[in-house]
Amino acid sequence: MTPTEHCRVALKIPNDPRALGAVRGALEHTARHLGLPSRQEEDLIALTDRLLRAAFDLLMPGQTISILIQEHPDRIEIELERPARAGEQWPANRTFPGVDAFEEQTAEGRNHLKLVKLLPRATEPSPARN
Repeated sequence: MTPTEHCRVALKIPNDPRALGAVRGALEHTARHLGLPSRQEEDLIALTDRLLRAAFDLLMPGQTISILIQEHPDRIEIELERPARAGEQWPANRTFPGVDAFEEQTAEGRNHLKLVKLLPRATEPSPARN
């Protein structure tokens, strides 16, 4: 089944672990809508949860984290953005298990991390045509 409509979910969460439920719910919805296998869905949610929890430790009172979850025909993209000091990176031991690619940049006091998870059908060869 190929989804005919693609979603884009934007969240802004405070420095409060209770807000992680909204992020988990949005990721779960997106992963299921695109047919991501449950184990890959769980890994993606766990990674995002770990990144956000670690980022909470770096936030000052009143600061927020922006999350953008986008569906594409071949992938899920998760963008996380938070206030940061020069050179400060997203925590997570610089490993991002469960994703196929990532990009990170810090500019103008904001740290932006984009995680990309390819959908299984995007990595499988196309069947031969007659």
